[in-house]
Amino acid sequence: MKRFRINIALLLAGIIISSATATWLFVSGCWPQGCFMLIAASICIAILIYLQSKLIGIMSSFVKSLEMNDTTMRVETGGDRELHAMSESMNRISELYHNNMRELQTRKLYYDRVLKVMTHEMRNGITPIAAISADMQTHSERYQGKALMEASVLMHSQAEGIRRFLDSYYNLTHLPEPKLEEVRAGDYFQSLKKIYKAELQRRDMPEETVTYTIPEDMILNIDITLMNQVMMNLLRNALDALPPEEGSVNIVLSISDSRPYMTIKDNGCGMTHEAMDSLFTPFFTTKTNGSGVGLAISRQIILKHGGDIRIQSNMNKGTSVCITL
Repeated sequence: MKRFRINIALLLAGIIISSATATWLFVSGCWPQGCFMLIAASICIAILIYLQSKLIGIMSSFVKSLEMNDTTMRVETGGDRELHAMSESMNRISELYHNNMRELQTRKLYYDRVLKVMTHEMRNGITPIAAISADMQTHSERYQGKALMEASVLMHSQAEGIRRFLDSYYNLTHLPEPKLEEVRAGDYFQSLKKIYKAELQRRDMPEETVTYTIPEDMILNIDITLMNQVMMNLLRNALDALPPEEGSVNIVLSISDSRPYMTIKDNGCGMTHEAMDSLFTPFFTTKTNGSGVGLAISRQIILKHGGDIRIQSNMNKGTSVCITL
């Protein structure tokens, strides 16, 4: 804006000097020269008005774009270098503002869905407790011996369900910051195989169900404990989806844009579009005994590693989880 201010100052100086000179020439009787200087002053005034109107137009377009939250509106860039640079800056600010607004709206929808699920789960857990306790107060004579024991067992079970639900929420919102360390990819997945061997044995699945394609010399910069949590959750999900026979899970680690890129692919049952839309919503689950926080926690861990996680799935064809670290 320094050059723009200099231009304004020069135009004002030109108007003052031209007007003063024209006045002096008119007084001196030099009418042709005076008219020429008057024309020069008029040109300076016209240019000044043009620059001011251009500046006002840029500011007006910028403010209107923010006010209307219009992502398509752009500030026109003029021929003046300073105005052009200012217009480009305003367009960038406007785009950043719109992106932030879009992110806030997305986050609001996300937390609205989380709150809806939490309210639903808490209500389901508390309603039986409230009903039984109210009935015990009204008809205390009914609750003797076996009936009292059954009522207390039911209330305890519901309370434990609420506690587990709240513990899941706590784990989701209190993830530690990753303590990154460099580890060879081959060594990391060798240790992961040992950890997961017991899970395969528990399911009576052969060790060959999970296969790996890992570059031995690749270095990963990860928090091993947190990444184990991610991998265990994703592998369990993949195994849960496998068909009774000929099920397989393949893990491939490679480099994409100079960053580690991991794919976990299974040939399981896949997921519906409705399930895909709510995958990372906490407490959403399609499993009977699922907590619904596994994928949400996994995503948080990957984001804390500076990475990203995406999931692609087709019904009856399988699911692919793609992780960039």
